[in-house]
Amino acid sequence: MKISNLLEKDFKIVEKKKIWFIIPACIVAVAIAVMVIFGVTTGEPLNLGMDFTGGYTINVSLSTKLTDSTYQTYTEQVTDIIEALKDENGNSYGLKVANIQRQGSGDTAALYVKYKAAPDADDARMNDEINPAIEEALGEVFKIIPAVTSEGDNHTVTYSDFRLVDDTFKQKSESIKAAVSGASGFALSDDRKSITFTASGVSESFVADVIKAATIDDRYSGQARKSDSVSATVSGELLTDALLAISLAIVLMLVYIAFRFEVSSGLSAIVALLHDIIIMFSFMAIFHIEISSTFIAALITILGYSINNTIIVFDRIRENSKSLYYKNSTATFIANQSIRETLMRSINTSITTLITIAMVAIIGVPSIRVFALPIIAGLLAGTFSSIFISPSIWAMWKDRKRKLPKSDKEKKTEGKKAAVA
Repeated sequence: MKISNLLEKDFKIVEKKKIWFIIPACIVAVAIAVMVIFGVTTGEPLNLGMDFTGGYTINVSLSTKLTDSTYQTYTEQVTDIIEALKDENGNSYGLKVANIQRQGSGDTAALYVKYKAAPDADDARMNDEINPAIEEALGEVFKIIPAVTSEGDNHTVTYSDFRLVDDTFKQKSESIKAAVSGASGFALSDDRKSITFTASGVSESFVADVIKAATIDDRYSGQARKSDSVSATVSGELLTDALLAISLAIVLMLVYIAFRFEVSSGLSAIVALLHDIIIMFSFMAIFHIEISSTFIAALITILGYSINNTIIVFDRIRENSKSLYYKNSTATFIANQSIRETLMRSINTSITTLITIAMVAIIGVPSIRVFALPIIAGLLAGTFSSIFISPSIWAMWKDRKRKLPKSDKEKKTEGKKAAVA
C-alpha cells in the first residue's frame, strides 16, 4: 500500500485518546515500580549523580601510560580500588564511583574520577580519613611491576615498558639483595630494561619477594591528588536553578502559543511537554541511568524540540479551523484531519534526528552517551505527544464548549463534496 493512500485513511486518532493516555500511564507505573524496587534494595530510587547528591573528585594522572588500549583497564582498576576500600577494622566504606572521564593526552593524560561520599560519613571524616586513604590506595595504579624469569640460579627481572636509570638500577639491586639471601652479580642489560642476578633456590615466595623488591613507584608518570568536592549546598542550588529554568521555559512557551494561536492550544501544548518530562524521568528511572546536569540539558533540549512539532500540528489546526470546508466540523474532526496532514512531516523529522542521536549513543564516549540516551527517549516521547496527546486534549477542550448538530462523518462527507466542487 502506498504511503499516500495510507494517509488518506481516517484512523480516528482523537477518538482513541484513551489508548494514547493509557500508554504513558503504563510507562509511569513501571517506573514507579522500578523506583520502589531500587529504593528497597539499594536505598536509591533514582540514580542521582553528584551534581545533585554531592560528592568528591580525584585526579589520577597517568601520563603516557594512559592510552586508548589501557583506558578501560585503568578505569576498572581505579573503580575496584575505590569501591573495595576498607577501614582499619576491615569494614568497607561503601564508596561508589559515579563517573570517570578521560582528560588530556600524552604527558597530561589523566582520569578525572567522581565518587559519592561514604554512607553516614560527614565532610570532616571524608577529608581527614577517607579521601587520604583513597589517594594512598590509588598508589597501586602507579606501580611498575616487573616480570621475573629464572634459569637455574640465574634470574632476570624485566621491565617491559620502563627503562632504568643508574640510580634506579642501584636502588632496585639493593632492594633485591636485601629481600633475597645470597643474591649477587647484579647487571643491567644494554636496553636498560632488565636486571640480572644470581641466587640459589627458586620458589613461589622467592619470586614474590623479588617482584615486591623490584616494583617501582612511578611517581613521574602517576599520581593521585584531590581535585575538588561538590557540597550538598551546591547540589541544592543546581536543582533549584534547573527547576526554575524548566518552569520559566514552559511559562514562556505557554505565553507564546496562547498569543500565536489560542489559550486552549497553549494549555494542550504544555500538557504535552509535561508528558515528555515525565516520560524522560521514567526512562531514567527504569534503566537506572544517572541523572546529572547533563540530563537537565537534554531535558531542556527536548522541550524545545517537542514544542516545535506541536506547533506544526496546531498551525495546521488553525488553518483548518478557518477553512470554509470545515466551518461546521467538530474539533475532533479538525484535529484528526490536521494530524493526518502533518503526520509524515513529524515522523520524517523525528527519524532523521533519531538516527543522528543514535549514532552518537552507539559510537560516542560515555560522557556523551549519558546525554544522548535521554535525548532518544525524549525524541520518542515528544513525537508521540505532538501527534497523539496535544491534539486530543485540544479537541476535548473545544468540543466541550459547544454542541454540534452533525457527526464527524457527515462533516467529512461535506468537506469532500466542497473540495470536488
